[in-house]
Order: sequence, then structure tokens, then C-alpha cells
Amino acid sequence: MKISKKIAVAAIPAVMALASTNVDSKILLMSQEGWEVSFDGAANAFIMQNSGTNAPTTSGGAVVAFDGTGGIINAANTETSIVTGLLPNVWGMTLKAPTANGLDMSARLGLYTHMNGGENALGNGEINIRETSGTIAGSFGSVLVGRSLGIHQSNAILNDMLLFGVGAGASAGNNNTTLGRIGVGYLYTDFQPMVSWTLPELGNGFAAKVALLDPKDVASETPANSATDHSAPRVEAQITWNGDFLQTGVGVNLWVDGTYQHTGRTAAETQSRQASAGVDIEHDSVDSAGVGFGTKLTYEGFSLVASGFYASGLGMRGQHSVLPRSQAQDANNGTVAGSTGALDDDGKERKSYGGYIQGTFDFGQGTNVGYSYGGNYMRMTGSDMNNLGTTNANTMHSGMIWHNVTDNFRLVAEGGYAEKSWYLADDDQEDTFGGIGAFFFW
Repeated sequence: MKISKKIAVAAIPAVMALASTNVDSKILLMSQEGWEVSFDGAANAFIMQNSGTNAPTTSGGAVVAFDGTGGIINAANTETSIVTGLLPNVWGMTLKAPTANGLDMSARLGLYTHMNGGENALGNGEINIRETSGTIAGSFGSVLVGRSLGIHQSNAILNDMLLFGVGAGASAGNNNTTLGRIGVGYLYTDFQPMVSWTLPELGNGFAAKVALLDPKDVASETPANSATDHSAPRVEAQITWNGDFLQTGVGVNLWVDGTYQHTGRTAAETQSRQASAGVDIEHDSVDSAGVGFGTKLTYEGFSLVASGFYASGLGMRGQHSVLPRSQAQDANNGTVAGSTGALDDDGKERKSYGGYIQGTFDFGQGTNVGYSYGGNYMRMTGSDMNNLGTTNANTMHSGMIWHNVTDNFRLVAEGGYAEKSWYLADDDQEDTFGGIGAFFFW
């Protein structure tokens, strides 16, 4: 075998970190028979400080309960921690077979690791396999089978500057990644088992993809009222357009994506919901659906991203199975509090919406600056009106400066302010965060 290195134009883009099946690796091994094995990845670390104030209280002055046992969302505190950012450390490998009969076949494996380990001296950081898939491509486009990044809300996270930062959830007690802007600007798409089809080039700047995905449970605040009877897969799709606005030099990227899943209830779940809602429901089921949309405008060194979504039965952080309050006490370390489930106490779908706007500027010589603001909001159901612990809104301001020292090494300085509110609580909770970090790409 012979070894050659591909020249990277810039630091490995976000597509590598989350959907690296389309990436040109920097390290490529080739055999004389035409087989190729390529490697890519990234490693990062941040020194962050988090400060929380104004733990929410009721009118009587008591801390708002996060669940029935009286647990709290998060008490006011300040802590410093060394963390992995929104992106874990990743080592990716792609095996490609020789082209035959007009078909390109490849396999992908992505190992994702986290250095965060809480107070355990032996270390309890996690490792997971987010990508394991096979792809066949030809004149029909490409078909992927395996675990890979979902479609709905994928452009929202891939265009977020906090993909290469920390954002929400910078806590030493977290043994996974932080949250970036997940839950405070968009829903998380997640890495999931799927069969996806990327259509061949449609012309005039249009592209499209569609996928069938493994269905997920739809979580209720009362677990017995959840929906877990899966009779059909989830469907996701996306349409994008790229072009030059009226030949003015303004680059435009537009996207619309969506997700839909129909989930039935077992006999026990239907009986439980009938008791909660006080009505007779013969065929009880849940329809979880969402639509995402956005644009990225670029002109010389400036870029503007605006993204939004509207969803039913997807929760505040996304993908149906977000933990109910009774199981998620401080699950995300209080930074994006109230991991509110897709369904209320009575098993009814909640409506959520949100988005973010972001501006960045490239000064040249590798130095960039950016600012973003966004939030996720939830409409209260009738059941929620009597629940003090129901999340109402999560919003966050974030600023970042980064400098590409080389094509392989990036320095990052980040700071921000987040605010969380709960229905019927006297006080909102406010968090500030800031710190410095670095990325190494290969």
C-alpha cells in the first residue's frame, strides 16, 4: 500500500464532525487494486466557568420542584471545569471499494469519545459509536443503510457556530458532550438507525434527501401515558437550494426539512390515558411531527444564518423520547433545565417552536468573530396549567472569537448568557458561561 495526504483548504468543516460520510480525509491509504481506507477526526478541550443565579421559586418562596420528590432544577453556583464541547472527540474511518459497473460502495465507522468524567478518579467518560453504515452511490444518487446523522434539523446544527464551541451545559458533572444551542434554538437531530436516499442532482441548485428511521418512544410526563407501540418507521425529508442572489455576489442557501412519526399506545397505555384524561379513547395514538426551515446568506467575509422550527409531540430538545420530568431531574446539569417530554401529564402532544439568528465575520488570516441569539418555547396544555415545574422558555445569547492558527489547529474564546423560565414560577434562572478552548483536526 502507498500513503498519500490530501491537502485541506481549511479546518475540517462541521459536516465532518457530524456527517462525515461526505468528507475528504486528510489521511488516505490506497491499494494497487483500487481499495481506499481514509481517516479523519477532531479533538477538543475547553476550560469553562459557569455561574447560575436566581433558582426559580413559587410565590411562597420555595424552590420549584422538578419532580414529585421535591428535587430542584439547579441551585445558584459557580464552577470551573475542563470539558469536551458540543462535539466529542472523534476518530472516523471510511473504507471504499473500487468503482465497478458505475457503482461506488463504501463503509463508515465513527468512534466518539468524551473526556469528561465527573468526580470519579478512575474516569467515567463515555465512548459511543454514532456512525456505522454502508453506502452505495451511482446515477440514482446514494443510498445509506446504518446509523448516521438524522435529517430533520440537521442544517440548523451544522450551521451553528457553537458546533465548534461549548454553549449550554458546560458542567464538570456531565460525562457526555455539552449542549451547544440544542434546546435553545433548535431540536437535536441525533444519530439514528436509518435507510436514507440522497437524490441525484436535481439541477438549478436544488437537492433533496429522504429517509426511513427507527421509530422512538414518545415520552409523557406521566410515564404510563407514553406511547411505545411502533407499527411504522419515522419519515424525514429535506429540500435545499444553493445559488447566487440575482448575481449580486450574495450566496444563498435555503432549506426546508420535516419529520413525522405515528405511534400507537399499548392496551395498558391507552387504559392509563383514559383514566388520566377522563374520556373513553377507542384508538389512542400520537402523531409527532415537525418542520424546520432556514437560510444562510454569505457576502465576502460576512455570513448570516436564520433558522426556525415548529413541532408537535417532539418536546423541548427533540426526537420524541426526551425524558419526562420524573426521570430527568438535573439530567442536563440545570443549564437547559426542564427536559420536558413530548407529551404532558395526560399524554397529550405539546407544541414547541423556536429558532436562532447568527452573524459571523471573517477578518482574514484565520480570525473570525460571531454572535448568535435564539430560544425554544413551549405552549402550555391544560394539564400544564396546574404544574409549577413545566418549562416555558429557554433562551441564550452567545459570542465567540476563533482563530485558525493552521489548517489543523483552531483556538476558540466563547462567552454567553442563558435564561430559563418555568410556568407559574416567580423567578427565572440566569446562567453565564465563558472560557477558552482549542480544536485539533486531521
